[in-house]
Amino acid sequence: MENIEEFGKRLENLLKYGNIRGPKRTIRVTSVSFCPLKAALTARYDVRFFGEKNKERILGQVLHMGLLGLIKDSWSYLQGDIEATPEIEKEVSYELGDGWLLTGRIDLVIGEHVFEFKFLSDWSYEKIPENLDEVDEESVLNAYTEQLNAYLNMLPGAKFGHLWIFRHNELIPWKKLEIKKDSRAFKGFLKRARGIIKLIESMENGELPKDPKPRFEWECKNCIFKSICSR
Repeated sequence: MENIEEFGKRLENLLKYGNIRGPKRTIRVTSVSFCPLKAALTARYDVRFFGEKNKERILGQVLHMGLLGLIKDSWSYLQGDIEATPEIEKEVSYELGDGWLLTGRIDLVIGEHVFEFKFLSDWSYEKIPENLDEVDEESVLNAYTEQLNAYLNMLPGAKFGHLWIFRHNELIPWKKLEIKKDSRAFKGFLKRARGIIKLIESMENGELPKDPKPRFEWECKNCIFKSICSR
C-alpha cells in the first residue's frame, strides 16, 4: 500500500510541476558567477542582505530602475528604425534537471540583442579595458560577461550581447562592451550551477563543505558568511 501511495504522490508532483520533487527550485544566474558556497548558503537560508553597504546597493538599484524606466518612456524617440518592441526585465529560465531551474531577469531585449546595465561601486571604472582579452583574472567583468552570455544562451533567438558599465552609481559616463555568444562557456556555467545545487543538497543533509573555493579572492573580504566559513 505504501508503494502505491508513493506512486500517487510522485504522479501528482509530475502532473503539477513536471518533476517528482514538487515545486521547482531556482538558482539565479547572478549568483552562479560568484562564490559557490555563498550562493548555496544564501539560497539555503533565504538570506537578505543588509548593513552599511546596502546604501550603495539601494542607490544602484534606484538608478538601474530609473534607466530602464527612461528607456520605456522614451521609446518613441529611441527606436528610430527599429521594428522590434523592447522587452524590459525579461524573465528567462533553463531546466537544470531534478526539479531545479536556472533563472534570470534580462535588463533589456530588443529583437536579437540583449542588454545588461551594470553600476560599479568597489571596482575601478577607469581600468575597464576596451578589449575583453585584456581583462584581469580577478576583475568583476568576468562575472558580468558570463552572466550576459548565459542570457544569450537561455533566450531563444538572442545573438548579440551588449554590456554597458556605469561608474560608481552615476548614469554618465559609461563604457560599452560587445559580448559574443559562447555555447562552450555556457556549458561551464551550467556545470558551476549544478555544483551549487550539490552544495545546497549537502547542507540539507546536515553537511557543510570544509574546503570552499570562492570564484574571486576579493569575495571573502566583506562576505556575510565569514563567521561560519573555514577560509
